[in-house]
Amino acid sequence: MEGIERLETEVAEINNAYISAIFKYLKTRKDLYEKFNNEEKSISQMYKFIYEKADKQKIGTVAMIDDRVVYLWAVTYFCKTNKELGIEEKKVMPPSVKEVAKKLEEKAKEKEKTEANKKENKNQISMFQEVQE
Repeated sequence: MEGIERLETEVAEINNAYISAIFKYLKTRKDLYEKFNNEEKSISQMYKFIYEKADKQKIGTVAMIDDRVVYLWAVTYFCKTNKELGIEEKKVMPPSVKEVAKKLEEKAKEKEKTEANKKENKNQISMFQEVQE
């Protein structure tokens, strides 16, 4: 899949009017088309980059940023490498065998407790049940 198509798909999945407006502008910039092919770049990461830049400009709880500045930040995101921007890739490590085994044991214990509680509740008479003599 070509870079622009990959990013368009991501924009559609996110379904956010602000992101769509930013990407619509970026598509008018023919000079960025080659940069869109960079696999390390994503729309969600671009949005996070812009959000963090705007967050630094806020006064109290409000940040009012001109559209041109937001577009400039979006262009900057695609023109520079993640390393230059200070964006670190978060690598998610799969859980170890020990962690998986521990979680399975916890689930089994929880299931046993639940079943034991159900058995206890069956033997207990509710105050709404009729008592037979």
